[in-house]
Amino acid sequence: MSRKVGVNWTGALLIAILVLSMGLTGCSEQASVTTTEKEKLVQVQEASEETHSVHLSYTGLTSSGELRKYSFKISGKLQDLAIKKGTYVKAGQRLASLDTTEYGLAVEASQLNVTKAEKAYKDALDTYQKCEQLYAAGAIPEDDLIKAKLNLEVQEATFEQAKLELEAKQIQFNDAQLYADMEGYVVDILFQESEIVAAGYPVVVVRSPEQKVRVGLSQSDVYKVKVGDAVQVIVNGKTAPGKVERLDTVPDEQTRTYDAEILITEPYPADSYFLGATAEVKFAQGEAAGIWVPLACILNDGEDYLFVVQDGRAVRRNINILDVQGFKVRIEGIEAGEQYVTSGMKTLKEGNRVRIQSEVNPDGQ
Repeated sequence: MSRKVGVNWTGALLIAILVLSMGLTGCSEQASVTTTEKEKLVQVQEASEETHSVHLSYTGLTSSGELRKYSFKISGKLQDLAIKKGTYVKAGQRLASLDTTEYGLAVEASQLNVTKAEKAYKDALDTYQKCEQLYAAGAIPEDDLIKAKLNLEVQEATFEQAKLELEAKQIQFNDAQLYADMEGYVVDILFQESEIVAAGYPVVVVRSPEQKVRVGLSQSDVYKVKVGDAVQVIVNGKTAPGKVERLDTVPDEQTRTYDAEILITEPYPADSYFLGATAEVKFAQGEAAGIWVPLACILNDGEDYLFVVQDGRAVRRNINILDVQGFKVRIEGIEAGEQYVTSGMKTLKEGNRVRIQSEVNPDGQ
């Protein structure tokens, strides 16, 4: 009986040892799995001191040096347009004319009045001169001489008035012709031939040949710009040189920006320059040396930062952005020689183990 019990205890002990051994083996394998850390694949670049041109970049609108609206001083029917939209005109060139029939008749009528008044004046002058001779000879009383003189004065005034009226009618006749007083391009024609045009209403709009761009500078940047500074103007992908021609010292009431007027010194072809088009203006600010990195590798969670690689791990490094020039930024916060992550950084966390992609064996991936 006792022998049988001993055998049972021995079997139970063997089973317990076997179960314990299997449990320890399982724990060991689990611990081995949990301690294997997955590496993140990244691309890096070594920070180095670089020097880049620095400029202020603003968006503005194209404009002309001067926009002038031409109108007739008199009303009438538009008879002839001597120009078309886009026409280049010179100072003194005729732009349009009104029907002058009525004004021509008025000039003729005034001319007849002048002729009549001139004859009456000459007759009165001749009569007065004869009266002077007769009065000197004692042939007529003084009253007759006085009457002759008064008549002469009236006829002379009438003659002068007739000449003034003729001059006014002639001016009106001449005002039926519209001439440019500066060179430039015809921007718009606001009436068609045979339409009635009221005096003072614009008929033709001409812009001066100067090409300009207007931008609004912020308060912090207006101090960095001065009249005469060279700039680059980019319109529809084409670049042209320019210079700052005017800089306001009083801000716009609505935008609170300071208006800067840029003169394009090598104008675009007239047929490719449109008023009101968007233009990019770059104000040269010299050069700046430092650590320049691609803008795309900068992250932000309330602070600007990027990742550098140290001892095979990703280390967050907060930075300050000093300049932004296109897709490159000048920063402080990392040193020359450090490797910063340029690709794969969006999935990184502080302390992640990383493997630089160029070091990965393609056959092992």
